[in-house]
Amino acid sequence: MNSGSSDRIIHGDAGRVLASLPAESVHLAITSPPYNVGIPYRGYTDDRTPDEYLAWLRTTWQELLRVLVPGGRFALNVAPTSIKDFRPIHHDLTRDLRRMGYILRTEIIWYKQTMGRRTAWGSWRSPANPHVVPSWEYVLVFSKGSWRLDGSREMIDISSAEFQTASDGFWAIPPERVRKGHPAPFPEELIRRLVKFYSYQGNVVLDMFGGTGTVAAVARENGRHFLHIDASSEYCELALERVRAVRPLTRRVRVPAPRQVEEEGPAPRLRSGRRRAS
Repeated sequence: MNSGSSDRIIHGDAGRVLASLPAESVHLAITSPPYNVGIPYRGYTDDRTPDEYLAWLRTTWQELLRVLVPGGRFALNVAPTSIKDFRPIHHDLTRDLRRMGYILRTEIIWYKQTMGRRTAWGSWRSPANPHVVPSWEYVLVFSKGSWRLDGSREMIDISSAEFQTASDGFWAIPPERVRKGHPAPFPEELIRRLVKFYSYQGNVVLDMFGGTGTVAAVARENGRHFLHIDASSEYCELALERVRAVRPLTRRVRVPAPRQVEEEGPAPRLRSGRRRAS
Protein backbone atom coordinates (compact mmCIF):
# COMPACT_ATOMS: atom_id res chain seq x y z
CA MET A 1 0.00 0.00 0.00
CA ASN A 2 1.52 3.31 -1.04
CA SER A 3 2.12 5.79 1.75
CA GLY A 4 -0.74 8.25 2.06
CA SER A 5 -3.25 6.24 0.03
CA SER A 6 -5.20 4.85 3.01
CA ASP A 7 -6.83 6.22 6.17
CA ARG A 8 -8.65 8.80 4.07
CA ILE A 9 -12.17 10.17 3.70
CA ILE A 10 -12.76 11.35 0.15
CA HIS A 11 -15.71 13.35 -1.17
CA GLY A 12 -16.32 12.40 -4.78
CA ASP A 13 -17.70 9.97 -7.34
CA ALA A 14 -16.95 6.33 -6.49
CA GLY A 15 -15.73 5.30 -9.94
CA ARG A 16 -13.51 8.32 -10.49
CA VAL A 17 -11.92 8.12 -7.05
CA LEU A 18 -11.29 4.38 -7.45
CA ALA A 19 -9.61 5.11 -10.79
CA SER A 20 -7.13 7.37 -8.97
CA LEU A 21 -6.10 4.71 -6.41
CA PRO A 22 -3.04 2.47 -6.78
CA ALA A 23 -3.58 -0.98 -8.28
CA GLU A 24 -3.69 -3.89 -5.84
CA SER A 25 -3.96 -1.66 -2.77
CA VAL A 26 -7.19 -2.84 -1.10
CA HIS A 27 -7.73 -6.15 0.74
CA LEU A 28 -11.44 -5.95 1.52
CA ALA A 29 -14.24 -3.83 0.08
CA ILE A 30 -17.58 -3.66 1.87
CA THR A 31 -20.40 -1.58 0.45
CA SER A 32 -24.09 -1.21 -0.23
CA PRO A 33 -24.75 0.84 -3.36
CA PRO A 34 -27.77 3.13 -3.71
CA TYR A 35 -30.79 0.90 -4.30
CA ASN A 36 -32.19 2.88 -7.26
CA VAL A 37 -35.67 3.02 -5.75
CA GLY A 38 -35.90 6.76 -5.07
CA ILE A 39 -34.28 6.78 -1.62
CA PRO A 40 -33.32 10.37 -0.67
CA TYR A 41 -29.55 9.99 -0.45
CA ARG A 42 -27.68 13.28 -0.22
CA GLY A 43 -25.39 13.97 -3.16
CA TYR A 44 -26.94 11.29 -5.40
CA THR A 45 -30.16 10.96 -7.43
CA ASP A 46 -31.53 7.45 -6.86
CA ASP A 47 -33.74 7.09 -9.94
CA ARG A 48 -31.78 5.76 -12.93
CA THR A 49 -33.35 3.33 -15.35
CA PRO A 50 -32.48 -0.30 -14.48
CA ASP A 51 -30.07 -0.54 -17.43
CA GLU A 52 -28.40 2.78 -16.60
CA TYR A 53 -28.07 1.74 -12.96
CA LEU A 54 -26.37 -1.57 -13.75
CA ALA A 55 -24.08 0.05 -16.34
CA TRP A 56 -23.05 2.70 -13.81
CA LEU A 57 -22.24 0.03 -11.24
CA ARG A 58 -20.27 -2.04 -13.75
CA THR A 59 -17.83 0.83 -14.23
CA THR A 60 -17.38 0.98 -10.44
CA TRP A 61 -16.89 -2.80 -10.12
CA GLN A 62 -14.31 -2.74 -12.91
CA GLU A 63 -12.23 -0.12 -11.11
CA LEU A 64 -12.63 -2.03 -7.85
CA LEU A 65 -11.28 -5.20 -9.45
CA ARG A 66 -8.13 -3.30 -10.40
CA VAL A 67 -7.49 -1.98 -6.88
CA LEU A 68 -8.13 -5.26 -5.03
CA VAL A 69 -5.06 -7.31 -4.15
CA PRO A 70 -4.89 -10.91 -5.44
CA GLY A 71 -7.31 -12.84 -3.24
CA GLY A 72 -8.91 -9.59 -2.09
CA ARG A 73 -12.54 -9.79 -1.06
CA PHE A 74 -15.66 -7.80 -1.98
CA ALA A 75 -18.72 -8.00 0.30
CA LEU A 76 -21.72 -6.49 -1.47
CA ASN A 77 -24.88 -5.85 0.54
CA VAL A 78 -28.04 -5.69 -1.54
CA ALA A 79 -31.75 -6.08 -0.83
CA PRO A 80 -34.60 -7.42 -2.93
CA THR A 81 -36.54 -4.34 -4.02
CA SER A 82 -40.28 -3.73 -4.18
CA ILE A 83 -43.24 -6.05 -3.69
CA LYS A 84 -45.39 -5.08 -6.64
CA ASP A 85 -42.59 -4.96 -9.21
CA PHE A 86 -40.20 -7.46 -7.67
CA ARG A 87 -36.65 -7.05 -8.98
CA PRO A 88 -34.09 -9.64 -7.92
CA ILE A 89 -31.24 -7.18 -8.38
CA HIS A 90 -28.85 -9.54 -6.58
CA HIS A 91 -29.10 -11.91 -9.57
CA ASP A 92 -28.18 -9.10 -11.99
CA LEU A 93 -25.24 -7.97 -9.87
CA THR A 94 -23.93 -11.51 -9.41
CA ARG A 95 -24.11 -12.11 -13.17
CA ASP A 96 -22.24 -8.90 -13.96
CA LEU A 97 -19.53 -9.46 -11.36
CA ARG A 98 -18.89 -13.07 -12.40
CA ARG A 99 -18.63 -12.01 -16.05
CA MET A 100 -15.95 -9.52 -15.02
CA GLY A 101 -13.94 -12.29 -13.42
CA TYR A 102 -14.88 -12.04 -9.77
CA ILE A 103 -15.13 -15.37 -7.93
CA LEU A 104 -18.44 -15.78 -6.08
CA ARG A 105 -17.57 -17.15 -2.64
CA THR A 106 -20.93 -17.22 -0.88
CA GLU A 107 -24.27 -15.60 -0.18
CA ILE A 108 -24.89 -14.52 3.42
CA ILE A 109 -28.49 -14.00 4.51
CA TRP A 110 -28.71 -10.94 6.74
CA TYR A 111 -31.96 -11.48 8.66
CA LYS A 112 -32.98 -8.05 9.92
CA GLN A 113 -35.72 -9.19 12.33
CA THR A 114 -38.15 -6.52 11.17
CA MET A 115 -41.36 -8.55 10.81
CA GLY A 116 -42.96 -7.00 13.89
CA ARG A 117 -43.29 -3.71 12.01
CA ARG A 118 -44.75 -5.05 8.77
CA THR A 119 -47.86 -3.47 7.23
CA ALA A 120 -48.14 -5.04 3.74
CA TRP A 121 -50.02 -8.31 4.00
CA GLY A 122 -51.67 -8.29 0.58
CA SER A 123 -54.74 -10.52 0.92
CA TRP A 124 -55.00 -11.22 4.66
CA ARG A 125 -55.43 -14.93 5.43
CA SER A 126 -56.23 -15.68 1.82
CA PRO A 127 -54.32 -17.26 -1.09
CA ALA A 128 -55.86 -14.63 -3.40
CA ASN A 129 -52.82 -12.32 -3.34
CA PRO A 130 -50.64 -12.72 -0.22
CA HIS A 131 -47.40 -10.74 -0.02
CA VAL A 132 -44.03 -11.93 1.23
CA VAL A 133 -42.23 -8.94 2.71
CA PRO A 134 -38.43 -9.36 2.63
CA SER A 135 -37.17 -9.42 6.21
CA TRP A 136 -33.67 -10.14 4.92
CA GLU A 137 -30.94 -8.73 2.72
CA TYR A 138 -28.07 -10.46 0.96
CA VAL A 139 -24.36 -10.02 1.49
CA LEU A 140 -22.75 -11.40 -1.67
CA VAL A 141 -19.06 -12.16 -1.14
CA PHE A 142 -16.58 -12.29 -4.02
CA SER A 143 -12.81 -12.73 -4.40
CA LYS A 144 -10.33 -11.49 -6.97
CA GLY A 145 -8.39 -14.23 -8.73
CA SER A 146 -8.00 -16.62 -5.80
CA TRP A 147 -9.98 -17.97 -2.89
CA ARG A 148 -7.02 -17.41 -0.57
CA LEU A 149 -5.88 -14.12 0.96
CA ASP A 150 -2.36 -14.44 2.34
CA GLY A 151 -1.39 -12.78 5.60
CA SER A 152 0.46 -13.22 8.86
CA ARG A 153 -1.06 -15.50 11.50
CA GLU A 154 -0.07 -12.93 14.12
CA MET A 155 -2.50 -10.47 12.49
CA ILE A 156 -5.56 -12.70 12.92
CA ASP A 157 -7.91 -11.33 15.59
CA ILE A 158 -11.10 -13.40 15.24
CA SER A 159 -11.96 -15.66 18.17
CA SER A 160 -13.18 -19.26 17.86
CA ALA A 161 -16.71 -18.23 18.87
CA GLU A 162 -16.75 -15.33 16.40
CA PHE A 163 -15.47 -17.57 13.61
CA GLN A 164 -18.17 -20.18 14.21
CA THR A 165 -20.90 -17.53 14.26
CA ALA A 166 -19.67 -15.88 11.07
CA SER A 167 -19.24 -19.14 9.17
CA ASP A 168 -22.97 -19.86 9.54
CA GLY A 169 -24.42 -17.97 6.58
CA PHE A 170 -27.60 -16.89 8.43
CA TRP A 171 -26.77 -13.66 10.28
CA ALA A 172 -29.54 -12.42 12.56
CA ILE A 173 -28.55 -8.81 13.16
CA PRO A 174 -31.08 -6.02 13.81
CA PRO A 175 -30.90 -3.00 11.49
CA GLU A 176 -29.28 0.21 12.66
CA ARG A 177 -31.78 2.48 14.43
CA VAL A 178 -29.52 5.51 14.84
CA ARG A 179 -29.42 6.90 11.32
CA LYS A 180 -27.24 10.01 11.73
CA GLY A 181 -28.95 11.61 8.72
CA HIS A 182 -28.53 8.59 6.41
CA PRO A 183 -31.58 6.61 5.16
CA ALA A 184 -29.95 3.15 5.28
CA PRO A 185 -26.87 2.88 7.53
CA PHE A 186 -25.09 -0.39 8.27
CA PRO A 187 -25.29 -1.86 11.78
CA GLU A 188 -21.78 -2.03 13.22
CA GLU A 189 -22.09 -5.72 14.08
CA LEU A 190 -22.61 -6.63 10.42
CA ILE A 191 -19.43 -4.80 9.41
CA ARG A 192 -17.46 -6.13 12.38
CA ARG A 193 -18.19 -9.73 11.36
CA LEU A 194 -17.16 -9.11 7.77
CA VAL A 195 -13.98 -7.26 8.74
CA LYS A 196 -12.77 -9.90 11.20
CA PHE A 197 -13.85 -12.91 9.09
CA TYR A 198 -12.41 -11.73 5.76
CA SER A 199 -9.34 -9.61 6.62
CA TYR A 200 -6.21 -9.40 8.77
CA GLN A 201 -5.21 -6.57 11.05
CA GLY A 202 -3.24 -4.06 9.03
CA ASN A 203 -5.24 -4.72 5.84
CA VAL A 204 -6.96 -1.92 3.94
CA VAL A 205 -10.78 -1.89 4.02
CA LEU A 206 -12.72 0.22 1.49
CA ASP A 207 -16.29 1.47 1.23
CA MET A 208 -16.85 3.39 -2.03
CA PHE A 209 -20.43 4.32 -1.06
CA GLY A 210 -19.38 5.09 2.47
CA GLY A 211 -22.36 7.04 3.81
CA THR A 212 -21.78 8.21 7.37
CA GLY A 213 -18.70 6.06 7.89
CA THR A 214 -19.68 2.77 9.54
CA VAL A 215 -17.15 0.71 7.56
CA ALA A 216 -14.32 3.20 8.14
CA ALA A 217 -15.06 3.48 11.87
CA VAL A 218 -15.29 -0.27 12.45
CA ALA A 219 -12.14 -0.86 10.37
CA ARG A 220 -10.11 1.64 12.39
CA GLU A 221 -11.50 0.32 15.67
CA ASN A 222 -10.28 -3.17 14.74
CA GLY A 223 -6.80 -2.30 13.52
CA ARG A 224 -7.48 -2.06 9.79
CA HIS A 225 -6.61 0.85 7.52
CA PHE A 226 -9.59 2.38 5.73
CA LEU A 227 -10.70 4.26 2.65
CA HIS A 228 -14.07 6.02 2.68
CA ILE A 229 -15.62 7.51 -0.48
CA ASP A 230 -19.00 9.21 -0.77
CA ALA A 231 -20.70 11.64 -3.15
CA SER A 232 -22.20 13.65 -0.28
CA SER A 233 -19.98 16.22 1.43
CA GLU A 234 -22.33 16.15 4.43
CA TYR A 235 -21.99 12.38 4.87
CA CYS A 236 -18.21 12.70 4.56
CA GLU A 237 -18.13 15.31 7.31
CA LEU A 238 -20.22 13.04 9.55
CA ALA A 239 -17.89 10.14 8.75
CA LEU A 240 -14.87 12.28 9.63
CA GLU A 241 -16.29 13.07 13.07
CA ARG A 242 -17.22 9.44 13.62
CA VAL A 243 -13.82 8.03 12.67
CA ARG A 244 -12.01 10.63 14.77
CA ALA A 245 -14.02 9.51 17.80
CA VAL A 246 -13.06 5.83 17.48
CA ARG A 247 -10.88 4.25 20.15
CA PRO A 248 -8.86 1.46 18.50
CA LEU A 249 -9.08 -1.90 20.26
CA THR A 250 -5.49 -2.85 19.45
CA ARG A 251 -2.08 -1.20 19.66
CA ARG A 252 -0.58 -3.67 17.20
CA VAL A 253 -1.47 -1.55 14.16
CA ARG A 254 -1.49 2.22 14.26
CA VAL A 255 -4.39 3.56 12.19
CA PRO A 256 -4.37 7.37 12.29
CA ALA A 257 -7.55 9.41 12.22
CA PRO A 258 -7.84 11.65 9.15
CA ARG A 259 -7.45 15.38 9.73
CA GLN A 260 -9.71 16.51 6.91
CA VAL A 261 -12.10 15.47 4.15
CA GLU A 262 -10.36 15.32 0.78
CA GLU A 263 -12.02 16.50 -2.40
CA GLU A 264 -11.89 14.32 -5.50
CA GLY A 265 -9.29 15.41 -8.01
CA PRO A 266 -5.80 14.70 -9.32
CA ALA A 267 -4.37 17.04 -6.66
CA PRO A 268 -6.93 16.85 -3.83
CA ARG A 269 -7.58 20.05 -1.99
CA LEU A 270 -8.42 19.81 1.69
CA ARG A 271 -11.21 21.24 3.74
CA SER A 272 -11.22 21.43 7.53
CA GLY A 273 -13.68 19.12 9.24
CA ARG A 274 -16.21 20.35 11.77
CA ARG A 275 -15.19 20.09 15.39
CA ARG A 276 -17.00 17.56 17.55
CA ALA A 277 -19.46 19.04 19.98
CA SER A 278 -18.05 19.19 23.48
